[in-house]
Amino acid sequence: FSLGATMYEVCLGRQLPTDGPEWQNIRAGVFQPMRGATFAMVTMVKQMMHANPHRRPQPDEMLRHRELLSEEQKQLIAEKHKVLEANMALALQAQKIKKLTPPRRRGLTRANTWTGN
Repeated sequence: FSLGATMYEVCLGRQLPTDGPEWQNIRAGVFQPMRGATFAMVTMVKQMMHANPHRRPQPDEMLRHRELLSEEQKQLIAEKHKVLEANMALALQAQKIKKLTPPRRRGLTRANTWTGN
């Protein structure tokens, strides 16, 4: 909840109240518009500040959110995605080539016809 509240403050550009109707609204899950924040960021803040503590995400879940990744981590994910796409394209091409290639015939074998006479 606390990290969500801090992120909410950043999104609003001001400190949150410590009591009063606005604080009660926040605790009930009613938020002010977070102008300039992405949809994903707004969703994440709302999840982190959910009124029911059991419905809030665990820390390891939060660490997988793209908004919390460093630029290096985002780049690594992008590169891994490119490699995955390239491997899938290669596999598809290999299947196409396999269909175009005629089946291998067994090599010619010479039957032993000599009977020793």
